[in-house]
Amino acid sequence: MSQHSSPGLAARGAALAIDLALLAAAEFFLLFLPALVFFAKALLHETAATLAALPLFAVLLLGGSVLLHMAYFTLFHALAGQTIGKSILGLRVVSADSTVLSPGASFLRWTGYIISSVPLAAGFLWAAVDKDHCAWHDRLARTRVVSAEMT
Repeated sequence: MSQHSSPGLAARGAALAIDLALLAAAEFFLLFLPALVFFAKALLHETAATLAALPLFAVLLLGGSVLLHMAYFTLFHALAGQTIGKSILGLRVVSADSTVLSPGASFLRWTGYIISSVPLAAGFLWAAVDKDHCAWHDRLARTRVVSAEMT
């Protein structure tokens, strides 16, 4: 892996910010709005069974959010090599040997996002000091981010 082929942390961060904004909008319409309707009906009718189901519904909302993020990043990286944010910024994710990611590698990379984000996003920030500009999730899945025109 060479340094000159890897975009900087700012471009990668901007692409991630775009992706997270799109995911937040999707979560609002697909998860939060229906949950709001459910909660409003529960409060209006005040049925014990409905109110008792609220904690379970909250868990389902969280699970739905995790599944949405997993599907978005895994499918976009496996099918197109880039998310919408990366596409807008002209970035692409490739395997260490510069080939398209397999679905398994894409899923492993998404799993690595969780690992990279837990310690105050240190795994994402690592790309700024890594000689190949790879974040922890890149190292885990043996991927790298390159400029789209280089692929």
